[in-house]
Amino acid sequence: MKDLLLYLITFIISYLFYFIFVLSRKNILKKFPEGKEMQYLKYRYKVKITDKNLKKIANKVCLANSFILSTTVYVVCLFDKLIIEISVGLITLLVLVLVIYHLIGTYYGERGGK
Repeated sequence: MKDLLLYLITFIISYLFYFIFVLSRKNILKKFPEGKEMQYLKYRYKVKITDKNLKKIANKVCLANSFILSTTVYVVCLFDKLIIEISVGLITLLVLVLVIYHLIGTYYGERGGK
C-alpha cells in the first residue's frame, strides 16, 4: 500500500509540474517541438507536429514522462542495495522510454499527426 501511494504521489507531482511549467504556458509550449522528445518522434516516426495537434502531443508526452518517472521510482524502491537500485533503475528507465515513445510515435505516425 505504501508503494502504491508513493507511485501515485510521484505521478501526480510530476504531471502537475509538467502541466504548470510546460502545458499552461504558451511561450514554452511553442518551444516544445524543439525538445529532444519531440525531435526523436519527428525523425524516428515521422510525426508531423502542427499548431493544431501540439497541445495533444505535448499532453501525451507529459503523461508518458510522468508514467516513466513514477514507474522507475517504484521499481527502484523495491530493492535495498544501492548498486542494484542504480542498475535496475537505469534498465527500467531505458526500457520504458523506448517502449512508451515507440507507442506514441507509432500512434501519431500512423494517424499522420491528427
